[in-house]
Amino acid sequence: MEPTKARRVRIYVSEDDRRRHRPLYQAVVELLQAENAMGATVIRGSEGFGAGGRLHVSSLVDVAAQLPIIVEWIDTPEQVQRLLPQVLDLVEHGLVTVDETEIILYEPHAVHDLRRTATVATVMSRDLLTVEPGTPIRRVVELMLGKTYRAVPVTEAGMPVGIITNSDLVQRGGLGVRLDLLRSLDTPEVHEVLERLSGQSRFAGEVMTRNPITVRETTSLVQAADRMARQRLKRLPVIDETGKLVGMLSRLDLLRSAAADLPLTTPDAYEMGLAGNERLAKVMRRDVPTVHPDTQLPEVFQAVISTRLNRAFVVDADRHVVGLVSDAELIERVTPTLRRSALRALMNRLPFVHPKEEPVGAHSRGHTAADVMTHSFTQVGEDVLLSQAIGRMLREGQKVLAVTDSAGRLVGIVDRADLLHGLIPVAT
Repeated sequence: MEPTKARRVRIYVSEDDRRRHRPLYQAVVELLQAENAMGATVIRGSEGFGAGGRLHVSSLVDVAAQLPIIVEWIDTPEQVQRLLPQVLDLVEHGLVTVDETEIILYEPHAVHDLRRTATVATVMSRDLLTVEPGTPIRRVVELMLGKTYRAVPVTEAGMPVGIITNSDLVQRGGLGVRLDLLRSLDTPEVHEVLERLSGQSRFAGEVMTRNPITVRETTSLVQAADRMARQRLKRLPVIDETGKLVGMLSRLDLLRSAAADLPLTTPDAYEMGLAGNERLAKVMRRDVPTVHPDTQLPEVFQAVISTRLNRAFVVDADRHVVGLVSDAELIERVTPTLRRSALRALMNRLPFVHPKEEPVGAHSRGHTAADVMTHSFTQVGEDVLLSQAIGRMLREGQKVLAVTDSAGRLVGIVDRADLLHGLIPVAT
């Protein structure tokens, strides 16, 4: 497999460090496990000293010495960015380092036991970002820009009364541009958008989707996955028995839990209730937006906006995939002169035409698909199992997968929604 970018976090503590009467290293590992981190390893040192200058040595005489402990955690950059603040809250004394690394092999055993008794509480995220109905929309956008979330619950007295999604911000909040595209803009352009939101004086309660669909933390994963897939939801607020918000369950949480290499030929696999043994060909879509390397930029825009995926694969004359173009990459490639027109085309799915009818290439860092495409894409065979395809998607940080036939020709495409829907048996 191609090396995958990742981050390695090392947490240096001592054996006698405690957090709420438990060993600190155990508290860190339990947090990472509860938040669906990729994995963590505890390494017990035989000798060392830290900032205090005291030497800690393991010996037969002193088996209970305060030995150094290292918790090593490797995960995607997005996961590290999301969870590191919680880790730092736990570690009052010690040393924490982060460095870039590459994953060249990751073939995990089962991540979670997904039998029908497994519940939402086992995989949901407890790292909650919430707002109140009176929170200004500008503040909501600022909070969401700093997180990986694309939705935020609106609460009153701890109870979810609404949820604000990307669509809510665009359709009712006056944002005018999706959050993922907003992140692609230069700082002055982002500031201009935020200032415009301030001038509109809108609040969370005015734009939120009221009475959001929720799920109990005791609900089985199979039921939650079925609800999410059938209602095309990306995430669900999770409540306890009193109705208070206790977590968020995302489509990614469910996919991550089903991504392990399970023994799919045994009866136990079917007790999971999730059909990870289906072939990818059964769930893929064949309406793949494609362009050729020499396709001109206006036509590339049209291909990208032709489906809800906001992406197009670049193929050669034999339909072998050579690249991928996304709407965010297109925005990054055009100059500020052309950016407003490009955003309008992408958001409203309209033909991309320069208002002054000047050549598009004059205001971009590329003229063709080959100039703006990325080589960071993942392709899998149509006979691959769903569980294996999900594993590839998560390990390589992709939102879509190119599906190819035995000759390597592009025949289909799947995204997270397709994969989750494919996991749900016909009769649940």
